[in-house]
Amino acid sequence: MEDNPHLNILVQLAKIDGDTDDAELELIRQIGISSNVDPDDIDAIIAKTAAEDTIPSLEHLTKEEKIELMANLVLVMKIDGRIHKEEMKFCLKVLKKLGYEEDALFDLVSTTLVDPEMEITKEDIQRRAELYLKLK
Repeated sequence: MEDNPHLNILVQLAKIDGDTDDAELELIRQIGISSNVDPDDIDAIIAKTAAEDTIPSLEHLTKEEKIELMANLVLVMKIDGRIHKEEMKFCLKVLKKLGYEEDALFDLVSTTLVDPEMEITKEDIQRRAELYLKLK
């Protein structure tokens, strides 16, 4: 099994507040499966990834991969209905490495409702996230 920086970062986010929620882990599993990662590999990533505040280099990611990661960060952070201070700090560090300004996170988090009754889709978040990405 290879490391998967995208999933590793999402798992770090889920663990960073010290209270890993089942909804967060289930969403991470769904994200991994939709990216064709084997379920056993996803479980291994979840088990071995620590809640460290270390973020791998993200320079090699394409624009599309950066947008995908940004959208997934917002979804994982919002899925349990609580946004912890540690989660925000961690996401801000990731966003800086992705080339986003802090305002992008605040806007996306404050205006994204993760509610099955609402018709907010991951594609909606990605479209909005793309607007904030600084092109370098």
